Amino acid sequence: MTRHISRRELLKIGAGGLFLSSHRRRTQPDSVCLGVIADLHHGLAPRAMERLEVFMQAVAKHKPDAILQLGDFNFGTKESHECLDLWNSFPGRRYHVLGNHDMDFVSKDVIVQKWGMPAPYYSFDFGPYHLVILDRNNLKIDEGYTPYSEANFYVDIALRGYADDAQLAWLRDDLAKSSLPTVVFVHQGLGLPTSMPEAGRAIEAVLEEHNSNGGNSKVVACFCGHHHIDRYTLKNGIHYLWINSASYYWVGEEYGSMAPYTNALYTFITFHSNGLIEIEACHTDWADPSPADRGFPRADELTPFISARLLEP
Repeated sequence: MTRHISRRELLKIGAGGLFLSSHRRRTQPDSVCLGVIADLHHGLAPRAMERLEVFMQAVAKHKPDAILQLGDFNFGTKESHECLDLWNSFPGRRYHVLGNHDMDFVSKDVIVQKWGMPAPYYSFDFGPYHLVILDRNNLKIDEGYTPYSEANFYVDIALRGYADDAQLAWLRDDLAKSSLPTVVFVHQGLGLPTSMPEAGRAIEAVLEEHNSNGGNSKVVACFCGHHHIDRYTLKNGIHYLWINSASYYWVGEEYGSMAPYTNALYTFITFHSNGLIEIEACHTDWADPSPADRGFPRADELTPFISARLLEP
């Protein structure tokens, strides 16, 4: 189950030093902290470098054990070097998740090499947890699947967002080998309704199949980006969270394209050996005009924040 923490509770908790307290983390050596930022969109979103700088300043202050970006980070072009250089200035462990727009101008192989990823999908142990990074950036074609490359994915949406068969087989094997509770990170959303249900359901089925086998190595949570929105659900025993964009919500050309946030959004996730997972809140405001001021019809669904949550086993 999860408990949503209200703004009033968060202020009280903050005064007591629960979230982001370096003292608490130091006194619980089995807990680890991960700094997370999603959908920066360097090269597209205004003030992207400023937003990344704010995140990296927060990282320097809170000293997480590692940092991770959830995709749509940068284009992998020469103009992206400033973004990657700042990211790489963190002296600890750094992890990448591939987003669809990261292959707007280059191939998947190029972006994997530029970012120093071990592969498009991979896994590693992180304190008392096993973390899995997935790649949904494949198109379904008659012959099977083809990777996203140089914006080839602007086709029928039903053909997008797949993990290919080899990746699904790898995922089954990787989950079976781990003895730790597992957390999944993937760019495109899982667990909640999307425009790519078939592609997402194939991954969810593997996670649920693994959990049905019993044991301590269950998949407990899945974190996604892509949708630029703050969402949570518990589905078939797995916590699914969509982490809001660092930069903006796309309202469409009719309403001015981007509705940016005034400041960067990001979060710090603390994983505890007792099974609790803490997500820190991050609040900002809409830059004028807001989606509501623009007349965007779904403005009430949008929020310029990341919610504080406490995920319980």
